[in-house]
Amino acid sequence: MWGPKTGGISKKFLVYLSVMSRVIENLILSHPKDNVATAKSPIKSGTSLTISKGKKIIVKEEIPFAHKIALRAIPRDGAVIKYGERIGRAICEIKPGELVHIHNVVGERGKGKRK
Repeated sequence: MWGPKTGGISKKFLVYLSVMSRVIENLILSHPKDNVATAKSPIKSGTSLTISKGKKIIVKEEIPFAHKIALRAIPRDGAVIKYGERIGRAICEIKPGELVHIHNVVGERGKGKRK
C-alpha cells in the first residue's frame, strides 16, 4: 500500500529492505551484492571498520553522514552497485574506504539506453 506513512514507498518494498539490509558497524549495506555502503553517521579518516568475518577496511577520507563508502576496489569504468543494482560507473579507480560520490562516479539510474 502506498501512502503518506510510508513516504510513497510500498510496504512490501519496506519489508524487503528490512530483510535485505544489514548494519555493519557504522554502515548500512542495502544488499549483499553491493560494493558500497551508506554511512549512518560521519566517519573519520583512519577509522577501521569490520565489514565481514575478519575483513576490515580503513577509511581513507572523511565520509559524511548518508554518503557512500567503497567496500572493495572499484576499477575505472567499473559498476557501482547499491541495492543490488548498478547505480553508476566509476570515472576513476576507487579504493576500499574511499568516499563514493559525484567526483568519482557518473550516475546511470533512470537514464535508459539511447538509440
